[in-house]
This record gives sequence, structure tokens and C-alpha cells, in this order.
Amino acid sequence: MSGPDYLGLFAGLRERDYAARGLMVLEGRILLDKALDAGLAVEAALCVPADLEAIEARAAGAFPILMRPSPEISALAGFGFHRGVLAVARRPEPRRLERATAPQGHALVLWNVTDAENLGLLSRSAAALGAAAIALGPGCADPFSRKALRTSMGNLLARPLFRVELDGLAALRGPGRALVAAALGPRSRELLGFDAAGRALALVLGNEGYGLPDEVVDACDEALVVPMASGVDSLNVAAAGAIMMWELFGKNPA
Repeated sequence: MSGPDYLGLFAGLRERDYAARGLMVLEGRILLDKALDAGLAVEAALCVPADLEAIEARAAGAFPILMRPSPEISALAGFGFHRGVLAVARRPEPRRLERATAPQGHALVLWNVTDAENLGLLSRSAAALGAAAIALGPGCADPFSRKALRTSMGNLLARPLFRVELDGLAALRGPGRALVAAALGPRSRELLGFDAAGRALALVLGNEGYGLPDEVVDACDEALVVPMASGVDSLNVAAAGAIMMWELFGKNPA
């Protein structure tokens, strides 16, 4: 099915306009598949001729599909497009993290991670290294922006996603659980010396430039740092997070 009304969904692809309407843009078949697997409502898809048959099979009549050559898609969207398919879907509404809704297993908590690419990369690593859920604290980038979704390879749609405030962090502590901050401070110790002892862990990562607020670190059971070579004072937050999740989650299945 095609038509000018549906084509208008893809004109300009301005993030702010889509967010205000409760929509998000999915670039490529991987993101479309992740959204459909998560049960999200897709409004329409736009694809190149070579992908039409596959997208029609995946849609199974649930949403309209328009076909255009790649140059026309690029002109309509306003950027060079090479992923074969664009789709517009309804944004999910992340739940508030409370004790009653706390996920089982390991979790990644992000606090004031303002860069969408870092947020996406961290969620991709979280999925690969054993996190059962992701929680976003104040100040984080929009998890449903094009950049965040693209760099996450759709994993922001494939894991339970929560919103959390300071008082909600307590839901990730208790018997068999530990809340761990990635933070340099007086009580910090090296990552490699930490014994998870079979507990489900929630790793809290903060802003790349400023780290975690003191009150967040104080709410955690432990503060850990990645040991680094002399003369190097920091790692990119996405790299540091992947290292820590490998050590904490990958070697300690919950």
C-alpha cells in the first residue's frame, strides 16, 4: 500500500517533531525487526525495491509499506540513506523503577549520560554482556532518538527499559543484589578486586565529563574503578562500561 499521506510521515525526519507526536524513526531492517519483536506499533515503512518482498513478509499486512528508490528516500528524509528501509513507530513508555517492578538479574543504570551515541553503545554492550534491563536516570539522552537507536542496534527496544530517580535506586539493593557505582572517590576500589559472590548486580554509570553525583554514589553498595596505565586519567564511558559489564556481568551469570 502506498499513498501521499503516508509519505508525509517521512518528510524531514525532525527528531523534536516526532518525539512530540509520540513517534520514533527506525533506520534499517534490524531496528524494524526489533520493534516488531517487542510488539511495538509501526505506523508505516518506506523501503527500496530490493527490500520490498522481505518487508511485506515481515509486516504481514499490519502496516502500510511504500516503495521508492534510494535517492528519493534520501531526498525525502533529508540525509543520505543506505539501510534499505525506514519505518515510523509509536514510542514505548518506559516504566518507573520501583521495588515491585525491579528486574531480575543484572541491570545497567545510566545517570546523566547526555550523549546519544554513548547511550546506544552502552545498551548494545549491556545486551551482549548479560544485562536483563536498562534504567535511565535524570539527564540522559533520548533513548528513542535516531542516533541512540541506530548505535544500540535496536537493543534499546529489546530489553526492559525503566526510568529511575534517586529514591528508586533502593529497588536494586537487597538480599542477593548489589548496586555498584563506577566512580572514583575515597571508598573506591579496583574492579578486579570485587567479589560479586553470585549476586545480581546493577552497575551505575554517569556523565563522561562529571561522573556520578555524590548522592548517587552514596546510595550504592560499592564504588569501583577500572585500573589504567600510568598517565591515563579516563576512559570513554562506553568503553569503561563495556569493560565493567564484561567483568561484573559476563563472569557472574545471574
